[in-house]
Amino acid sequence: MKNKVFGIFKKAAAFLLAAVLMLSFAACKDNGVSEKPDDVVLPEKKVAILVAPESQYPEDYRAAKELAEKYPDNVIVKEYSDSRVLRAGDPEIKQYSKELAENSEIGAIIYARATQFTTNAIAAAKEVNPDIVTVCIEPEESVEKISEAADLVLCADWSKAAEDIVAAAKEQGAKYFVVYSFNRHITNNPLIRAENDAIKTACEAQGITYIYESSLDPIYPTLGNASKYIKESVARLINNNAIEGKDVVLFSTDGTVQSTLVEVANEKGFIYICPSFPTAYNGIGEVYEAAMPESVNDTAAYIASLKAAVEADTAGAARLNVYSFPLASKLLTGALYSAFDILSGTTTADNLAEKVQARVSAAADNEKFTVEAYNTVLKNTFKAYCPGFEKIK
Repeated sequence: MKNKVFGIFKKAAAFLLAAVLMLSFAACKDNGVSEKPDDVVLPEKKVAILVAPESQYPEDYRAAKELAEKYPDNVIVKEYSDSRVLRAGDPEIKQYSKELAENSEIGAIIYARATQFTTNAIAAAKEVNPDIVTVCIEPEESVEKISEAADLVLCADWSKAAEDIVAAAKEQGAKYFVVYSFNRHITNNPLIRAENDAIKTACEAQGITYIYESSLDPIYPTLGNASKYIKESVARLINNNAIEGKDVVLFSTDGTVQSTLVEVANEKGFIYICPSFPTAYNGIGEVYEAAMPESVNDTAAYIASLKAAVEADTAGAARLNVYSFPLASKLLTGALYSAFDILSGTTTADNLAEKVQARVSAAADNEKFTVEAYNTVLKNTFKAYCPGFEKIK
């Protein structure tokens, strides 16, 4: 739900300012997906990218569409319904995986965000075609199980991201850091648990009081409304003196409540840093209207438009930050080139680590970007990150 505080004239002023700011960034604009490396061999078989709708993960969705436009003969995009909504029967991600594996033209499936049920989806695809190559990005299930099922897994480096997130919070004057999550994430997903643990450790190092609040899982609507629960939780924390003043960060591993966190931060004068997976396109962008850039990689133009919209909202009291590096897009690009390499036979089990890390690093094209093995056990899983938080208010 978009912010209702804008009047007609505020909207006009915001978009006028956004246009001016976007023009100022034209000189350094990233005009799309980076050029294909010279040594990439386009395979005979196509790569299918399974992606959530734009309303759920706009960066992933737009990056997938841009790659399909760049390689129309080699890449197709298949969109499934919002994975946060439970439906009767087999999940679409499983159904579509099986259908793609049955297509003799398809050689690989990339899960642009490995949402829940992806492990089952890979199993269904491999049952139909054992040779189908599967690549997963940022698993929302157990990273160990995903790694065992998939040929390649890429995810955020949460030890580095957490330090960056908490450092941005400290710069905004944070004294409290409130994390909302639930059992399905913390207990069943080692990646999200590691994220939470890293944030807690970083808070302790920065002298910020870390507070964990067990929230409602949004996929179980009978348990109540997750957004309403967070609003009530903030009120309880204030009434119980668990938090005092306005130097409070609100953070959640739940993608459905990011707009709620921004709205509460605006009301209370709190701090909002970023969604659980750092991206410029979720969170603040769900509350304020901002012009989408021609390319999803052009985060500078998007942030300029977003900042204009935020500045036009004189009623909003939040301190807001945004992540300026298109991590999801760059991981997807690296994943695609890696899939091309595997299908063409230039990447094998023997050189997987070397080749994948080189592809992802080249796609990122940033000297501050890092990519390395997830750990010493999971040989096909890699973590990556690039610092890039900006204060926009």
